[in-house]
Amino acid sequence: MQFKRKNIVICSMILLLFVVGYAYNMFTTDNFIGVNYDLEIDDPIAALEEKATAESMPIEASAIGEAATTENQEAAVVEQNPQAVEASSSAAATFFSEYRMEREKNRSKEVEMWQEVINNQNTEKTFKNLAQQELVKIVALTEKEMIIEQLVMSLGFSDALVFLTDDSATVIVETKELSPAQVAKVQDILIRKTKFSPANIKIMKKD
Repeated sequence: MQFKRKNIVICSMILLLFVVGYAYNMFTTDNFIGVNYDLEIDDPIAALEEKATAESMPIEASAIGEAATTENQEAAVVEQNPQAVEASSSAAATFFSEYRMEREKNRSKEVEMWQEVINNQNTEKTFKNLAQQELVKIVALTEKEMIIEQLVMSLGFSDALVFLTDDSATVIVETKELSPAQVAKVQDILIRKTKFSPANIKIMKKD
């Protein structure tokens, strides 16, 4: 009777681990939905073709003048208010560091709990094997996230944050503007490293 009770406890712990993992994925997803830096492009290749078509069209002199005026105005704003630019940069750095710490904290909790299942002498072999598989998966996801972040940052972004699950990926890059060409390059990295479908990849920006 006591043996069965211990098995129930272990099963409950394993179920709790899956719930924790699911809750964490929902936490990150909910925090990214509806925020003003969301950017999703269903077909970056089509977007690039559309951009190329637009760029091949003749540009009127008045449009060039308007663009130059806008650039001058933006430069003047930056020059007059450098504190605002510095504050924006600091906020972005805080965002990336906080989410990176949150990701690491949740992963550490998962690893610790799975390790408890493995070290428990009353855990059946089937459950131990499951726990070991989950630990390997967590380590693999963590390493892959770090590699992808470095590859994305090598494209010229100041920072990048990657969240991976078994079948989806969310990438946030630190930049004021994110062009279709940049989206296509980031998506290419994700597809090569994760083998995920483009439909399961979200690319967003944070300035």
